[in-house]
Amino acid sequence: MATYNNLNHNNAENDGDEQKNAYCPNTCIHYIACTSEPDNFKKENYTFRHLTEYKPDLFILITMNYENKDQLSRILDGVKENIDYLHSSERGDENGLKIAVCIVSNVNKHFLEYLPALGGCKSDIAESKSNVRAHLYEYTPQFSTQYSKESTDKVVNFQTLILFCLKEEGKYDDAESVRWFFNAFCPIINPKICVLVKAGVKPDGKSIYNLWKAFSNTQVAGACGKLVAMKERSLINLVVGACGKWVAIKDRSLINPVVGAQIFENEISNILDKPFESLFGYIQSLPEEFSAYRYSSLQAIDKDILSDSYLKYNYLLCFALISIGEILYYESSSQAEIDISSNLSEFIHQQICCLNQIFFARFYAITHFSLIWKSKHSPIRKICLLIKIIHHAYNFLIS
Repeated sequence: MATYNNLNHNNAENDGDEQKNAYCPNTCIHYIACTSEPDNFKKENYTFRHLTEYKPDLFILITMNYENKDQLSRILDGVKENIDYLHSSERGDENGLKIAVCIVSNVNKHFLEYLPALGGCKSDIAESKSNVRAHLYEYTPQFSTQYSKESTDKVVNFQTLILFCLKEEGKYDDAESVRWFFNAFCPIINPKICVLVKAGVKPDGKSIYNLWKAFSNTQVAGACGKLVAMKERSLINLVVGACGKWVAIKDRSLINPVVGAQIFENEISNILDKPFESLFGYIQSLPEEFSAYRYSSLQAIDKDILSDSYLKYNYLLCFALISIGEILYYESSSQAEIDISSNLSEFIHQQICCLNQIFFARFYAITHFSLIWKSKHSPIRKICLLIKIIHHAYNFLIS
């Protein structure tokens, strides 16, 4: 358990043993020492102070485990750029789309060193108790963005609710972070759309907006964008740069076959796999690096699917959304850059985990296909999904 200084602010409030709050007027930070499990967060009357006047429509989750400060900075820069665009394009007014950002992380030194620079975390207001499950920091900073409309420059001021959740105990993985997000925070925030992004991923300036537009179709329950390698790791850029002349390769990882294999795999997925699956309305897996869900659809599925053990297999989450009569969509105009590992052992570990999850998900889809026949899908879509399941069964048998 990490060590923190005792709570020493004069304006601290005691709400009993289950919750302790500290409100810092200088930085507008609301601190909660959470002692409950994620599933019981709302039942034990935890709440967020700024929700009295701020009701977010879009809730963005950033998960972080052991990434460094550069990777966290990359994702925050990308999210901030997207938030600016959301307030400067079609929603260029103060009554536009309201956004909340949630960062869930393990308690590690890289995260604690970076957050004070954002004004969102101060370790001297944290409560050190043996039964604390997570430290929550809530504040609503004021941002401004400038854009041109009808040959005039306009400046828009807007607020964004930001939550920092530092997990003190439990399983230090993405499934646990997503569990805190869906089971603890979303029931209180009650957003329309939830966007999931991993630290180290950098969404393009319009990517979150393009994902948001995909949900204009009320039948869409989940969506994902295109994942591409970061520009310095892109073999395509290398070929273009070398066309017609010899160039010096500064990054040796570009000629690493492990890197090339992952880039090729991503491109095949973007060009063939995801568009083909989106045509059927059933994407086997929405990537945890960059995806979005309609929260009302998540509330309609079996609650066990959002438990810790099942969240490790987001393939099951995708099938559960299909089984209630909704579809999944691939938005090619929404793009995010991901880092590519050049380590062979890490690459093999990722592939083994991925293959195990695919194997389990295909078996689950085959054995639970009757749920699709009972759903509200049209007869034509049910036939298309049957073809997809037969394809799964074929791959299941030969693998």
